[in-house]
Amino acid sequence: MSYINMKSRRSFDFYAPYNEEGERLVTIPFPVAVDRKVEKNGIVHDANPALVTVSPATTETIDVETKVQPGSLLIVRNEGAAVATVGGANCAQKKVTTLMWDGNAYAELATSAIS
Repeated sequence: MSYINMKSRRSFDFYAPYNEEGERLVTIPFPVAVDRKVEKNGIVHDANPALVTVSPATTETIDVETKVQPGSLLIVRNEGAAVATVGGANCAQKKVTTLMWDGNAYAELATSAIS
């Protein structure tokens, strides 16, 4: 099966072996998390899950352009010394915050300390 993302023009090919045993079988977890960078106009959330690293020195608000369906995850790693508000959700300093797009807003699912 082939899939072409018409916006990014990237193509993906998926195939399955005839059986699920043997040395030629490779299991690949899907979906694969995609790293996104903070641009001057914010973050584009176009993959599920998406990983974003921020490091604000002072409190910062980062806009998110959401291009995913409800239920998609945005994982924010805040390495900075201040709170970052990402898509309306507060992401504490020195923490990893997992956000889920519910179709209307980003909901915080979990927070863990950066080790």
